[in-house]
Amino acid sequence: MAARRRGRSFLVAVVCLVALAVAAGAGWWAARATLEPQTQAQESAAPDVVWAEATTSSVGRSLPLSTTLRQPARTVASNAVAGVVLSTSPGDVEQGSVIYDVAGTPVRVVEGEVPFFRELARDVEGDDVAQLQQALIDLDYLDGEADGDFGWRTEGAVEDWQGDLGLEDTGTIPLGRLVAVDRLPTVIQLGESIVRGATLGGGEESVLAPTGEQHFVLVVTQDQARMIPAEATVDVTYADQSWEAVIAGSEQDEFGNTEFELVAPDGGPVCGDDCDILPGDAQVTLRSEIVIVPRIEGTAVPAAAVHTRADGSAYVITESGETEVTVRGTGGGIAIVEGIEVGTQVQALAGTVPAPAPQPAPEAPPADEGTGGEESPPPDEETGDESGTDDGGADDEPPATEG
Repeated sequence: MAARRRGRSFLVAVVCLVALAVAAGAGWWAARATLEPQTQAQESAAPDVVWAEATTSSVGRSLPLSTTLRQPARTVASNAVAGVVLSTSPGDVEQGSVIYDVAGTPVRVVEGEVPFFRELARDVEGDDVAQLQQALIDLDYLDGEADGDFGWRTEGAVEDWQGDLGLEDTGTIPLGRLVAVDRLPTVIQLGESIVRGATLGGGEESVLAPTGEQHFVLVVTQDQARMIPAEATVDVTYADQSWEAVIAGSEQDEFGNTEFELVAPDGGPVCGDDCDILPGDAQVTLRSEIVIVPRIEGTAVPAAAVHTRADGSAYVITESGETEVTVRGTGGGIAIVEGIEVGTQVQALAGTVPAPAPQPAPEAPPADEGTGGEESPPPDEETGDESGTDDGGADDEPPATEG
């Protein structure tokens, strides 16, 4: 009996040991099967490190739009010639230009601030006479200065002018033949009544000319307005001239658009001392560019290559280790930095470098290399670039012998 009990106990012990061994093997297999995919996933999730070469580039943001120059006009003359309008010539005018014709009588424009209000003839004096004399001087019909005295020299100059124009050389200028405009050359408009075929009786508003006021306005949609910061600058261009402008104020027009008022940085007109070169039209469209983010040029690296420490300082990882840099600006996936030179290799993550794609870091030569073999240069990497007579009067008195 005792021998039988000892045999049964031994068998139970063996079975328990086998069970423990099987359980331990199953646990090891399960742990291995679980840990291997996790390790493989971690290895596959590790980012690929690539190298890029610092280049010269720029960052910034601007919006190309148009600026409207508005030049208000005012009435400078009324019609004083009766008859049917045969022709009109508004627009660009200069000294002596015909602006409209009534029943074969041409009406001409001359420079001056005093409206013509009477017939100009011998022995008349005044500022209106001086305006006529200056026109005759500019047209090479009169020598000397415009003294405002309609004498025999002015009379002779008027006769010569009339003869060359095919008019009767009376030596006098009837009322209504001349219109005074403050500044010439300029662009004038004609009154609503001065149209070809209309019958005029006199007194109609005939000529409107620019007042000299100039308002530069940037008209944008609401969506565009939200993109433009109040401190933005605007580069306005006309012909070969360019001016910088700033936003002085804004308002909405009847269509829901935003109108930004533009002035020079000193608060004066945008065109500064060059306003005379602009056309005199009531509205002039000028090419402009709104600088939303000022353009910065310098050494460029991928933005993802720049790291920031807890204290706010920035650095990049070069082949020699961490190198501190100063970030001057970012945009389009690149950063403009100071602290490294163009051509420096910097470390970034795959997929974060602007085209062309960077290559893996060059491998160091074997430690036992020294047989004179040529070392291959590192791959050439570049990041993309993101984007002004005499002094006598016009009319001396004639010689004593004149009748």
